[in-house]
Parts: sequence; structure tokens; C-alpha cells
Amino acid sequence: MKNSGMDSAVRQIGDSWSLLIVWSALQGTTRFDSFQSRLGVARNILSNRLSKLIDDGILVKRPVHSGARRLEYRVTDKGEALRPALDLIEGWGTGGVVNGFVRH
Repeated sequence: MKNSGMDSAVRQIGDSWSLLIVWSALQGTTRFDSFQSRLGVARNILSNRLSKLIDDGILVKRPVHSGARRLEYRVTDKGEALRPALDLIEGWGTGGVVNGFVRH
């Protein structure tokens, strides 16, 4: 499976914290402290995972507004493309997937 699409995906988002960070960002979380309190992840791990997700083009970091020192994290188009897969994983986790479709 080396050099497959699955191999690439696992290298980018395969650890549990990265999946949860992306899922949280897709739900509207944008600030470091908000990720930390919402997920309960250690600050050093969060910092590492956010940097990796930025390097992989899944998130982007930018000032909250022009000239601001505070930063926020936003999902890129590449990150947004993960939404359908993460919706299925979330549905599966809550027992809401039937025949590959999430029940609403």
C-alpha cells in the first residue's frame, strides 16, 4: 500500500489528534485556545499537529484581522475536501451509518 492514496492520507491525517483537529476546524473552531479546551489536547501536541496540518495544506494560519497579533486557523479547500469522509466517520462512531450513508 506504500505510495497509495490511503498511504498518503494516513501520513497526513492518520493520527487521532489530527483527525479531531480537522473535524473541530470544520465545525468552526479557529483559535489555538479553543482547540485546546474543546479537545483537551496538550499544548505541545496541538502545536505540533497544527504545524503539520499547515505544512500539508489542510489548514492555513492567518491574523484574525489586518494588523492583529492574534492568529486563527482556517480549513483550506484541501481540508474542506475531507468533510464527506469525516462525516461518515462521525456517523459510524455514533452508529448512524447505514449502507455507507449517514442517517440524519
